Parts: sequence; structure tokens; C-alpha cells
Amino acid sequence: MSSPALILASRSPMRAKLLASLGVPFTVAIADVDETPLRHEHPLHYVQRVALAKARTVAAAHPGCVVLAADTPVLLGRRILQNPATAEEAVAMLRLQSNRRVHIPTAVVVIDASGHVRSTLVPAWIKLKALSEPEIAAYVASGLWQGTSGGVKGEAAEAWFVKMAGSRSGYLGLPLYETAKLLSAAGIVVEPFNHPAATPLA
Repeated sequence: MSSPALILASRSPMRAKLLASLGVPFTVAIADVDETPLRHEHPLHYVQRVALAKARTVAAAHPGCVVLAADTPVLLGRRILQNPATAEEAVAMLRLQSNRRVHIPTAVVVIDASGHVRSTLVPAWIKLKALSEPEIAAYVASGLWQGTSGGVKGEAAEAWFVKMAGSRSGYLGLPLYETAKLLSAAGIVVEPFNHPAATPLA
């Protein structure tokens, strides 16, 4: 029996790359939802609410499909660092995170073909080194901060990570172990070793 059609409700190229590594075919649909935090909303409630809104928006437009959505904000205490809109905002966010431990949870939501919702919240933490002003300026000039929560693109800035705990793939946008479990429960056949990028061990 073949798997139902899978849709990734995300505009993130990294999230798509991570999902592809599970060896599952999928298409992408952008979920246009309001990601503004509610007044006094707890950050962990926020991340789960936004991921669920993305999934439900796409599922409503594609009945009978399995929809996967995720959200990965950067949290400093109860403060939510979203995507910086300008270079100036990126500089300010980098200064805030410099020499700090930040929480980067990922909420993953899967809605199966019958409309059943499954979800999980996967934590990750990093501590950035103390960033100099020239380092911040060079990074911001590169443009890598654009479209990235907190402005720090993980795959490009790992040399700044003093410590990391939790799911690395979650920090990058999609925790693979937990995502594979949710997809399998929704009827999606996960075959990471059949991914084209996989190579046999020597």
C-alpha cells in the first residue's frame, strides 16, 4: 500500500532539505499565517500555536493529504526573537545573543489524511561565544541573517557555538527522529537509507 501524499507547509529551504533526507516524496505549500505573539503568551505555547496554524491552513486547502508543519523560534527567557526585518534588527539580535545561552525549540505538527493531529515539541539550546563588533558587522553584511529566527543561520555560524544541547536537526528547523515517528504514525513510509544522498559505508 502506497503512502498518502505529503505536503510540507513551510517556505524554509533547510526544512525541505531535512525532510528530503528521510527519503519521503513531498510537495511544498506555503502557509500564510499571522505569526504575531499574543499578549502575555508563553513562548512555548506560541511556537506550538503557530506550527498548528500552519498545518491547519494547508490541510484545509488540501483535504486527503498528510500535512507537516514546524516552527523554530529563538527564545531568550520569555522573549521571542523572530526573523529580523532589517540589518539593524539583525545587529541588535546578535548583540542580545552574544555570550548567551538561547533556547531554540521546534514544534512539529502532522495532520494525517483523516484530519487527526499529532504533534511534539523538541528542545535545543546553544550558547554563542562573545561576538565582537567586527564579527557581527561582517556576518550582517553577508546577508545570511535574512529569513532566519534570531538572525543566526545555524549551518553557517556553528563556529560560534560554544555549546549545544538537544536536537541539532531540530535547531536547523526539523528534528528528524521525532518527525519520522509522527510521519510513520500518519501512514507515511519513511526510508532515510533510500535517500539519493545516502551512500553505503565502506
